[in-house]
Amino acid sequence: MQRRPIALCRKSCTVCFVVVSIILFVVTIGHSGTVRGVTETTIKIGTICDLTGPSAGDIGLPLLDALSNYTKHINDSGGVHGRTIKLVFEDDRYSIPAAIAGFKKLFYKDNIFAFVGPGNSGGAKVLYPQMEKLKVPNMAYAPNEFMIKPLKRYVFLPLPLYDDQLGVIYDYIINDLKPENLNLTFVYFDTESGKDALASTKKWAKYLNFEFNTEIVNMGSLDATSQVLSIRRKKTTHIVIHHVSAGAVALLRDLKKFGLNIPVYGTLPTCTEDTVKMPGRGSRNYIGVHSFGSWYDDTPGSKLMRQITLKYKPGTEEPHRSKIYTGAWVVSSIIEEGLRKAGKELTVENMVEAWESIRDMSTGELSGPVNFSPVNHKGISYSKLYRADPESGRLLPITEWRKPPEIK
Repeated sequence: MQRRPIALCRKSCTVCFVVVSIILFVVTIGHSGTVRGVTETTIKIGTICDLTGPSAGDIGLPLLDALSNYTKHINDSGGVHGRTIKLVFEDDRYSIPAAIAGFKKLFYKDNIFAFVGPGNSGGAKVLYPQMEKLKVPNMAYAPNEFMIKPLKRYVFLPLPLYDDQLGVIYDYIINDLKPENLNLTFVYFDTESGKDALASTKKWAKYLNFEFNTEIVNMGSLDATSQVLSIRRKKTTHIVIHHVSAGAVALLRDLKKFGLNIPVYGTLPTCTEDTVKMPGRGSRNYIGVHSFGSWYDDTPGSKLMRQITLKYKPGTEEPHRSKIYTGAWVVSSIIEEGLRKAGKELTVENMVEAWESIRDMSTGELSGPVNFSPVNHKGISYSKLYRADPESGRLLPITEWRKPPEIK
């Protein structure tokens, strides 16, 4: 066998080393200059929401409407650092399998940079570990404690937890109203979100020293006769409901049908104008808690929101958009603020750091102030209580922005 000269071997090895080094250098340059979902001109942001399922009217459709209108506004104003935002969305039909499938498509096919949602608590619980693993900056929309405890680097919650909302309700009933002989019934739907709300109610009952009964109204149910008859037998004095507006409407209608004049307090998903209008006079006893202002409020933020929205949807001043629309508008403004703070050289990590640097961000009274930090990813801590006004079809505030009591 003929041997190659040592000098030639060394020369060949040197050439190979140089070629491999050049290839690695080119590959490295290519990858270091590439951020998932970001080009020189666009940023892809994905969202999953219920567009055809049981919470579509309450949550999914208003959420997507607000995100779409705000995105058009940003893009028509020149984008952020020269980039326009491309919004990509999927329908989860309030289903965990559909939420998983939607996220896979958004991440692996559409190649999104950041994510909003989902509003489905069960889907959120399954997806957020994946978002952490895949490093997807996320503005969450399911206000459950598992979203932020323990702290997740890439998950941010721009509203109070259901636990906070229930704390505001129970604090108002116990400490503001000071009812004698309180006999409270908690009404909920038997899903991940409902079970979390039940656990919160048990916690607040222990802290504020009250007892309660429970009733379940299934998701999608249009009738609450059996639950109302049970409430009457138990001689309930106050009702707290964690449901979507359809569940609250069914309860309020049947309370009216049986002549029961019992105050009903609802968490954020029930606090919509549908809950005021659909039961008619039956809503006169409804009070809801919400973290966001109303479409028709006389505040700087509401005025600007109406002005921009009606530019893209002229002639749609009424029917009034819900507070979920306002909430998604606030979420959009937080996303924009983060993108501007992150700068032209946008990466996943500096987007996270930009959100964490937001302090006392004003939304023009669309919400309380927005605050994030490296150790706190719950951006809004305040809520208001709103009373239904059947005559005007509106929700009128009866408190200022307030936090739940601090449990020591």
